[in-house]
Amino acid sequence: MVNVLVIGATGYIGQALTQSLLRSGNHRVFGLARTPQKARDLRREEVIPIQGSISDSVGFLTAIGNLHINVVVDVAGANHESHILLKQLKELGIARIEKARKEGVPVPKLGFIYCSGVWVHGSSHEPVNDLVPVAASNSPCPPAELTSWRPKLENETLAASDVLDVMVIRPGLVYGRSHAIWTGFFDAIIDAKEKGQESVALAIEPDSRPGLIHVDDVATGFHVAIDKLPLISGTGVYPIFDLVTSSESMRDIMEFAAKELGFSGKIEWMGAGDDLFAKAMSTSMNGSSGRAQTILGWEPKRIGLVQSMDVYASAYKASKSQVLNGI
Repeated sequence: MVNVLVIGATGYIGQALTQSLLRSGNHRVFGLARTPQKARDLRREEVIPIQGSISDSVGFLTAIGNLHINVVVDVAGANHESHILLKQLKELGIARIEKARKEGVPVPKLGFIYCSGVWVHGSSHEPVNDLVPVAASNSPCPPAELTSWRPKLENETLAASDVLDVMVIRPGLVYGRSHAIWTGFFDAIIDAKEKGQESVALAIEPDSRPGLIHVDDVATGFHVAIDKLPLISGTGVYPIFDLVTSSESMRDIMEFAAKELGFSGKIEWMGAGDDLFAKAMSTSMNGSSGRAQTILGWEPKRIGLVQSMDVYASAYKASKSQVLNGI
């Protein structure tokens, strides 16, 4: 049984990942909890909480050793803290290897999987894959400005392979259930409907075609990455994998969402302007996840946002109602 610590376990992707791991019966799942309430939330979902934070790290770093954690997965989506976490894990990895050397007892490296995202590819309708360089002189496009820091962290992760087993997973724009990153747009549509407006203004580029993926497929992607990490590490396989299942028109996404959310008025396309988040959401990606399927054995199941928008819009309204009612 593999012991896995998820950083960001109570978050959108983290919750889906922990449940995927638990359902397999092959993993003992831990989650970093910043507060007692977060710890209770994790216990309720059968995840073992480790109290602490990246900035208050003594307790959880000690726990990694005492609880014999095999793999740490960072799906928290942080910037500065992710850099700190990697530094901390490298120090742990060095200490683990040195201790094993002194005792003459071979041990596996500590595993680390970092959640990046396809925004590092920038925006283009030209085909790209996870072997295409990002933020380099020969990259097809610069990364989205909002996450322009991520390529550096990806490179730092790969450079830590001498003391850690490492991998980088890059999901596309994630949808499903609470639709975390889509809330600003979906809420604007719902608000326009409730106010009886004849139009709604959306800060998005309608002709963009983002690379998409359902949250369940993100979870299974990380799941197989955890299982395959020790098999791939040190083999020469480039340990970065894009996860996308479709590329769909933002115009179609928003128009179908508006229909299913009950808004019959006109959508006014305002463009992304200088809004960094809107620019990132408007990136186009003509991507491929063939390597993840071939090398990791990943099998995505939820293909296509627009074609099942009735289900996804209904789920969004239900999740929004649950939050408003404090459930």
